[in-house]
Amino acid sequence: MSYRKDLIKLIDKFNVEAVEEFKEAEMKIISDSSFRKMFRKHDYDGNMRKLKSIKKRAQKLDPRSVKIPESDRETRELQKQFEKCMVVFSSVCDAYIQMQLSLKEKSEGSGLQYKEYRLIHERVKAARASLNEHMHDMDILYSDFADITRGHDVEEEIEQFGNIKVMTYEDLK
Repeated sequence: MSYRKDLIKLIDKFNVEAVEEFKEAEMKIISDSSFRKMFRKHDYDGNMRKLKSIKKRAQKLDPRSVKIPESDRETRELQKQFEKCMVVFSSVCDAYIQMQLSLKEKSEGSGLQYKEYRLIHERVKAARASLNEHMHDMDILYSDFADITRGHDVEEEIEQFGNIKVMTYEDLK
């Protein structure tokens, strides 16, 4: 069953090292890309480097590196959903990189039309919506899977949280 824990660790690493950092970069990009600010110069190169770095780190996390027996359908399903999230995550990074490149060119005086920018922005929104949908599907599978896989090891909980009694529904009766 160590392959299950390996898959959980890989997904956790993806969520922390890729998704969380991406969200931080995305917030800055969204702020810089607002209509009032989009024609000013920003650190587009820095944003693109950050996105490329995040994408590269995410691609190093290979879901197929976890060898799962054919008989374990539940784990295989989570692995497949994780693979889908990785592909969509990569496309979202690419869409944001394209947007940053276009805004950089615009700030340097190229003839980026608003219509072209709107089209790029729509691609970013569509890619982001697809990522949200895939991440949601993976999170549902992951939460059930992680609870079952990790179980409720009392010694592990004491080590992690200290000797704190967690109230249950039965305690409230």
